[in-house]
Amino acid sequence: MNPVHTTIPQADGSDQRVIIEPIIEIDGANGYRATGIFKIYKDFFGDEAHLISDSTKSGEEYESLNDEENEEYLGKLVFENGSISHFEGRILTLAEQAYLTVFIETYQEPDFL
Repeated sequence: MNPVHTTIPQADGSDQRVIIEPIIEIDGANGYRATGIFKIYKDFFGDEAHLISDSTKSGEEYESLNDEENEEYLGKLVFENGSISHFEGRILTLAEQAYLTVFIETYQEPDFL
């Protein structure tokens, strides 16, 4: 339910850092529920717990950008009934989409004690 940082292997041997942000919604008295939508953003800092567009710049707050206007936004993976339905975006290759799909399907939230 929290954003996750990972890397996508690139053809040249480098890694593209990304943030996977699961989209959740309020489910009445039950709290929150996952929607099956995961937005993908470039990650320039590696281990920061926030997205650049949600942070402050030079101590001043600024509004979040619309995804299509946000240069950090790479697209979103949409799952239905636990399986990938489709990708919406134009930046990630099929191989990158497949890598992230497997990552999301096998990811286990760490237990914090």
